[in-house]
Amino acid sequence: MNIPGILHLALTAVSLSPTSESSPRANAPAELVLLGGSQVARIELSVEVAGSPLHTVWDETFARLFAFFDREGDGVLDEKEAALLPSPLALRQAMGNGFTPPVGSAPAFADLDRGDGKVRADDLAAFYRGAGAGTVLIGVGRLPGTAELSTALIRSLDTDRNGELGQEEWKAAAGTLKKLDANDDELIGAGEIVPKLVYPGAAGTLLLTPAAGPAPSDVLAKLPLVLLPADPKQTGWTVEVARRLPRFQAEELARWRKREPDASWGVRLGDQPTSERFAFAGDGVRVSGWAASGKMKDSLSTARRAMTGRFEVPWSGPEAGGNRRRGGDLSWLTPIADRDANGKLDRTELDAWLDLQAQLARGQVLVTVLDGAGLFEILDTSHDGALSVRELRAAWERLEEAGCVTGDTFDRARLPRVVLAAVSWGYPRDLALVARRGPAWSRAMDRNGDGDVSRREFTGPAAEFDKLDRDRDGLIDAAEAARAGASAEASDTPPGRSRP
Repeated sequence: MNIPGILHLALTAVSLSPTSESSPRANAPAELVLLGGSQVARIELSVEVAGSPLHTVWDETFARLFAFFDREGDGVLDEKEAALLPSPLALRQAMGNGFTPPVGSAPAFADLDRGDGKVRADDLAAFYRGAGAGTVLIGVGRLPGTAELSTALIRSLDTDRNGELGQEEWKAAAGTLKKLDANDDELIGAGEIVPKLVYPGAAGTLLLTPAAGPAPSDVLAKLPLVLLPADPKQTGWTVEVARRLPRFQAEELARWRKREPDASWGVRLGDQPTSERFAFAGDGVRVSGWAASGKMKDSLSTARRAMTGRFEVPWSGPEAGGNRRRGGDLSWLTPIADRDANGKLDRTELDAWLDLQAQLARGQVLVTVLDGAGLFEILDTSHDGALSVRELRAAWERLEEAGCVTGDTFDRARLPRVVLAAVSWGYPRDLALVARRGPAWSRAMDRNGDGDVSRREFTGPAAEFDKLDRDRDGLIDAAEAARAGASAEASDTPPGRSRP
């Protein structure tokens, strides 16, 4: 079934015989195995940042990282130069800090050297990629309030108190739940359905790595997703999948990986991130993915301001012309960024290091995976933690798509396990789908940010609202707003109103 704006694929039982002998490329997208009931499927995730594939961004990053620390410019790093490299942990922490902090140990020279006693650019890239850098990071958490939200929603919608929710009760959901709108914003928030509930109440704080043994936490152990290693020779994942789904043999799974993926998900991040959603439905499990707004740009800007601000603090003490450092807490940076090795950090060197941090930031892509979602998340298609009028009006159709309708009745027992996956540049600002379309005037009127302009939000004459609301559903969507004409967009003047 094709759903507008959603890639909806049925997960079916698969044969594990390979169809191709080709091995995954070194620059292949991230790959995940979805475990659904007694079935497996492979999902391929590729990301573009500002128009460049993520692996290309990291290729450039590793090349610039090498060049920055190749102080002699001879195309190789000696042990002294290599000792200044950031640790893999520092590269990961740059996602939140906006720079690589002085944490962890620099890579051991023996780990960088692939056998000839010299460390070249490709050796450096191979080391960091082997340590998990150079691709998306996947952070996992588990939603805590799913059962409470489902129970409270069902109780509120069961207007005839017969213990069942029929199609008519779902069709009336927008009106029925209106009484819960405590802040009168025309949205039904999770905290209004379950008072005092903090939503989502979880973050992707557990790093998902390719399986190489028992999972380090219960959340990861129960996650129906297994991350595949970039190196096809690493087969620890096959043991984990076979342990959880005994019908499959590890050897068969290794061959199965050579098949075409069951689903491919492409995400474009940048000033205009993708608005397409991704959905993969299977035997009792659904994956819902989208692009969310990230904090990386702000983190990078904050770090640059802080670093330059500290540098500009006047030199202090009797040795102002000698060894005392500007902004004492930057002393750790001097040996790293002091490229002329004179024992001082000047502004040119600081700017060069900050430019390197900007390059490192380009590839900081996070997939926040939240497991254990359910009824509320199926209905909340914008993933903003609240149910809009449009989402509630479409609730019955969403439930039918999810396979939890029997006849004309909602069947809670058939609710699938839902896994949410939000892709962001840096840590997510929030988990909401980033897309807000329509001309400037409609986005300005859309005070609750649900993508529609309601009659209450519309600031023009009632007759003008009726004219724009072509489908007579009481909401002006982005397409209807766009039809208002280029003149309103160009002047930022809402239809039906004139400039003062």
